[in-house]
Amino acid sequence: MQVLLKILVSILIVGASLGLALGQTPRKPEEFYARGVDRLEREDLAGALADFNKAIEMLPKFSAAYSTRGALKKKLGDVEGALADFTASIELTPGFAIPYYNRGFILLEKKDFDAAIKDFDTALELQPNLAIVYRNRGDARKAKLDMAGAITDYGKVLEIEPKNAEVFFERGTLKLAQNDIDGAITDFNKTIEINSEFADAYAERGLIRLNRHLDQEAEKDLARYLELNKDGKEYLEQRIKYAKYERDKKQKP
Repeated sequence: MQVLLKILVSILIVGASLGLALGQTPRKPEEFYARGVDRLEREDLAGALADFNKAIEMLPKFSAAYSTRGALKKKLGDVEGALADFTASIELTPGFAIPYYNRGFILLEKKDFDAAIKDFDTALELQPNLAIVYRNRGDARKAKLDMAGAITDYGKVLEIEPKNAEVFFERGTLKLAQNDIDGAITDFNKTIEINSEFADAYAERGLIRLNRHLDQEAEKDLARYLELNKDGKEYLEQRIKYAKYERDKKQKP
């Protein structure tokens, strides 16, 4: 959310009066908004909320103030208030992508996956290169068991952010679930290439290698996992036991 908030502020700050001295009494809604943004960046959340409220009171159709206040309300835990503010911003300026994404993100957290995907779709129609929106739409599709759709969305993230180890790993786990073993291995290899301390990627790759009777390579991967995750021994032992069971089952006539 913190990253999203910074993106939001950087976009919505256009048009606000940033030259306002902090000690000066604001007279225009844009000035309250600008001071609210400054307070928000300095973590004066109560002061920021008061300024956004005042800006909206003075200018009820101030779309940017609704959208930024919505992000602040989400930060403060007022989820329903945030939803209402993002909806108000969308109604006032339906051609702006960020409020759709923000509302979709809340809907995703509320497990309203269809509504979240609809908002993410709109956000991407308006601004196609937002990696964070593809990521969250992929998460929503995964939650709906649309694995192919999630894999496609994670792929779009990686076109924009080719060094995103976490998304390579997530896509690898989905490919594994789809029985695309070679594709999964490729993604786990890439994860480790980008981040050599990504413990779970070693575990998944090691278990695949174990299943393929590549015991020496598997042993190295699984040992590396335990180096990086010393609390994972019991979990790994269970996974190894299951992998060996599956491997042996395949060998039976």
